[in-house]
Amino acid sequence: MKILNDNIGKAELLAMILFTSGCIVDHITTQYGLSLPTVEEANPIVLFMIGAGVWNVVEILIILLGTTSGFILSSTRSRGMVTMSILALMVVGLVRLYAGVHNIVLISNIGSVLEVTSIH
Repeated sequence: MKILNDNIGKAELLAMILFTSGCIVDHITTQYGLSLPTVEEANPIVLFMIGAGVWNVVEILIILLGTTSGFILSSTRSRGMVTMSILALMVVGLVRLYAGVHNIVLISNIGSVLEVTSIH
């Protein structure tokens, strides 16, 4: 952990954790949602990747590239570059986290509707 403390600050680490968490939550909730019979993917890029069988691999590469860029840019002397990379990772992480939470709400609503229709 000493290497992390010397090379990367708390803000950079927070940005990478937020980015990674957002990507993982969005991906898992999307994958679960697509397993439900009434849910369809609207993003044509994701549909293409699923059809090509590379969606999971591309997602892992996105996470690796994002966190690797955070590590590399955190070692630069340019505070402007570090600040921009932190902001970029945080924005993408927040957007993906929002998408994941949206997926959870959608899945919950579908579950509620399916439960009500099975009672009647």
